[in-house]
Amino acid sequence: MARRRLLWTLPLCACLLPLLARGRTSGELGQVWIEGRDGSLTSRSLEGFELASLDAAAAISVRVEGASELPAVAHSSARANVALVGGDRLVAAVVGGEGDRLALELAGGVALTLDVSELLALEFPRHATAACSAPARGDRLYWVRPTGFDTLDGTLEGFVAEGVRFDSVLGARTFPWAEVAALFVEPLEDPRALPEGAVLLDLADGGRLAGGLVRWDGAGLTLALDSERTLVLPSAAVREVTVGDGSAAFLSALEPALVREGWEEGGELGMRWPWRRDRSVTDTPLSANGRMWSRGLGVHAPSRLEYELDGSWHSLRGAVAIDDSVRLLAYRGSVEFSILLDGAGEPVWRSGRVRGGEAPLTLPPLDLRGVRRLALVVDMDERSFVADRADWLRMLLVR
Repeated sequence: MARRRLLWTLPLCACLLPLLARGRTSGELGQVWIEGRDGSLTSRSLEGFELASLDAAAAISVRVEGASELPAVAHSSARANVALVGGDRLVAAVVGGEGDRLALELAGGVALTLDVSELLALEFPRHATAACSAPARGDRLYWVRPTGFDTLDGTLEGFVAEGVRFDSVLGARTFPWAEVAALFVEPLEDPRALPEGAVLLDLADGGRLAGGLVRWDGAGLTLALDSERTLVLPSAAVREVTVGDGSAAFLSALEPALVREGWEEGGELGMRWPWRRDRSVTDTPLSANGRMWSRGLGVHAPSRLEYELDGSWHSLRGAVAIDDSVRLLAYRGSVEFSILLDGAGEPVWRSGRVRGGEAPLTLPPLDLRGVRRLALVVDMDERSFVADRADWLRMLLVR
C-alpha cells in the first residue's frame, strides 16, 4: 500500500468565518482561558486573539468557551466516528472516496481527505453498536442487513464514491455506504512522528488531533500535521489546546496499575460499574455544571484507581464533580473524593461531601515531586449508593 499520507483540504466555506463575528459583541464571540505553567488562569476575548505558540504565552493549555456553534455537517446521515492511527479521532461525514483515499467533511464545512493507512476504524452511529469490534488480525466490515448486520472478515481493497470495496467470503464487491455499519482496518505502520512544537487539540465535537501549532488568529487555528501539511480550523471548532512536548500528560491517557470498583461478591449485590476514559461512567460525554469536559475519568462509587508514576512529575491539577447525567434522576448522588500518594493511609487531599448538581470542586495545588504511586478514591458519602456517578475532570500531570 502507498506510503502513509494524510491529505487535508484546507478551503473553508467563504462565508463561514465572517458569520462568526457579524452582528455579535466581543463577549458573545467567546473567550479563551489561558492556563500558565505556574498554574495561573487568565481570560481573554476571542475577538482579536492571536497566539504564535503556547511557549510564547508561557501556557500549558488554552481553552475556548462560549464560542459560536458551527453549522452541523451537511451530510448528517453519513456522520461517522473515525479512529486514526496514533490515537487521534474525528467526528465527520463520509462524502465519498477513491482508491486508498477517504473523503470526509468536518463540522463547519472543513474538507478532509484521509489515506487508508491512517485509518483504524470507521463507525456509523446510526447502525453501529457495542457489538462491533476489531478482529485480532486483518480487516473487518459490518454489513447492514434487514434484521441486523453480518460480520465479514477479509481485506479492504479501497473506496469508491458509492461505498467500500471489500474482499471476503462473498468475493470482492462494493458495499454501499448506507449498508456499512462499521469498518475496522488493520494498522500497517507506526503512528506518525509529531512535528516540533506539538500540541494536543481537543475539538468541540469530541474529535481529537495532534500536530504543531503554527498560529492562532482571526482566521482560525492552523495546525501542522508534518513539515508539509497544515489544517485550518475555525476557533469555534476548538475546545482546548494542550502542550504535547511531554511536560504535561492527562491521567486519562495512562493505564491504571490497579482498578477496584463496586463491592466484592456478596456485598451490595456485587454490583460493578466499569470506569470510563474521557467519558462518564454511563458512557456519555463528561459534563458538570452545564459544561462539557474533553478529558477525565468517569467512575461510580466505590472506586479506586491507582497509577504508577516515575517520580518526575511536579504537580497534579484538575477538578471533581458528580456528572450532570444525575440531573435526570430523583436522587442525585453524594460522594467523597480523596487522593493518596505512595500507599499512605491518609489522603493528601479529601473533598468532603460532593453532591450531584453542585459546581465542580477544583483541586488545590498538589505536590507530586518524587511520587511513584497515585491513588484516586471515591467513596459513598451517604447510605444510598444510587447515582454516585463521579467524575475526575481534566486530571493533568505537570512536570
